[in-house]
Amino acid sequence: MMRTFTTRDGSIWMPSYLTSIDSNTCIGCCRCFKVCSRDVMHLHGVDDAGEIL
Repeated sequence: MMRTFTTRDGSIWMPSYLTSIDSNTCIGCCRCFKVCSRDVMHLHGVDDAGEIL
């Protein structure tokens, strides 16, 4: 989900980074994790039932 914000001069600003990962569309390729330069993403394993370890 992308969010938009209003700056001090009233213009709309949309950040160019992820605010969350949609687990319904994520294919688990880890590309987002590999290219994230902000060190804010963490990988979590999942078991065969899809539960986060």
